[in-house]
Amino acid sequence: MTYTPTNDDVDGLLAWFARYDAHTRDNDTEAMADMALFPLMVMTDDSAGECVGQVWDRPTFIAAMSMAGADSATVEFDNHRSPTFLDADLAVVTTDSTMTIDGETTRTRYVDVMAKQNGEWRFKSMIQSGWGDMLKQHLGA
Repeated sequence: MTYTPTNDDVDGLLAWFARYDAHTRDNDTEAMADMALFPLMVMTDDSAGECVGQVWDRPTFIAAMSMAGADSATVEFDNHRSPTFLDADLAVVTTDSTMTIDGETTRTRYVDVMAKQNGEWRFKSMIQSGWGDMLKQHLGA
């Protein structure tokens, strides 16, 4: 059965991401962690093209996001999100992101698996390429 989201479904999920993006711009890793449903499944690949998967608790998430953070005064994000709703409480969101740091632009695509808990959206899984070497070096794999 295919679920057709309402405008409120889409607006509510995109509003969640707008709040998350604001925390990202502020490098507020505690607030970002408040929006997760732990344990969190993280999947990426390394420079050898090998999958790196980890299960994160809150302290690991905060440590990883602190390493990935940048000076918000020099970072600009432009995110375009495409949610696919499995039902009213589960969704997969693909983000096409452009990040500009000190005039240098990088484009990336990533996926978040979203689930509601107590009526609120939370991210349950993050999937993005290219972070495996850093995760193995700093967090073990």
